[in-house]
Amino acid sequence: MNIAEGKIQAFLEAQTRDFGAKAEIDPGLWSLFVVPAADEDARTVAQALLAEVGFVHDSGLTEDDQWMLYYVDTANRDAAIHWMDDLLRILTGKIRLPSPAQSELIDDLLASKMPHRVAQKLAEQHTNGEISAGCIDNPDMVRALLDRLHLMEPLYFSAFQLLLANHLIDLVVLLRQINDDDVALENQITKSSVSRDPFLQTRQDAASNIRHLLIEYHIINTMDQQKNTTIGNPYAAMTDVFLDGDNILAHIDGNKVNLPRQSFLKAIHSIRSNLYRGDKFESFNTQTPWMSEDISYPFRFIKQQLDLNRNFTPMDWLFMLERAV
Repeated sequence: MNIAEGKIQAFLEAQTRDFGAKAEIDPGLWSLFVVPAADEDARTVAQALLAEVGFVHDSGLTEDDQWMLYYVDTANRDAAIHWMDDLLRILTGKIRLPSPAQSELIDDLLASKMPHRVAQKLAEQHTNGEISAGCIDNPDMVRALLDRLHLMEPLYFSAFQLLLANHLIDLVVLLRQINDDDVALENQITKSSVSRDPFLQTRQDAASNIRHLLIEYHIINTMDQQKNTTIGNPYAAMTDVFLDGDNILAHIDGNKVNLPRQSFLKAIHSIRSNLYRGDKFESFNTQTPWMSEDISYPFRFIKQQLDLNRNFTPMDWLFMLERAV
């Protein structure tokens, strides 16, 4: 596609705002794009964008021949809406949301008899960059995932451990939803006698690992081994990034620097958008062509932090930094 990204972004923003499969033009048909029939540039952009999509769509002129409509039916509407939103997020460096198929997979965690396989699929997609950290962020879903732990299913403990280890559960939501009974369950299983039953030993090992991760993520307080009530945002504690009004207090090369929150977020989005394109974080520096003066200091801070936290991928760390503020 030989169309400037800025032009594509402007087109998508306008179409998402005004149309984006939100308006029903006929029973069961939804307008994805609507452009003036005489606007060859707009029609070229629309056709180029839709050339390789994975859902069925069609197009046609209005009765007065003034407008070209690009539309989908109800069966393809959710996929089309997600595609538009996802493409715009890629261009702007925003956190990508789960696709309809990925959302169904997340829902399967609650009822599947093989939850560890579901969790493994999600973990693999996360490793492959197909789904973002923190994708499980619905409070009711997180509460339901915690509730299933109390059924004491060994395979489910392994599944929950996988979700935590791969950063798939939003920790801000988890901290709000977890209660004393949940923490007591992990403590109880971890401290109980080692089982001779390999199946139950799997549960005990997973419970121990879950407890370790909850401590590492500041969900459990290391002092009293209970729910951490001293913080409101685990990501702020993990990244050591804290807001002071609209500024972030940062140490860069040994100097204290106040970073405007908006510049910090702009730096995150700029870095992420280039990672989405396939560039490597290691290739970025303050002389990179897309680097602007207002994000150079935030970039140096982010790079400095990642150098100190190499056990996290750049994508995961950017997610945590954004959630921290």
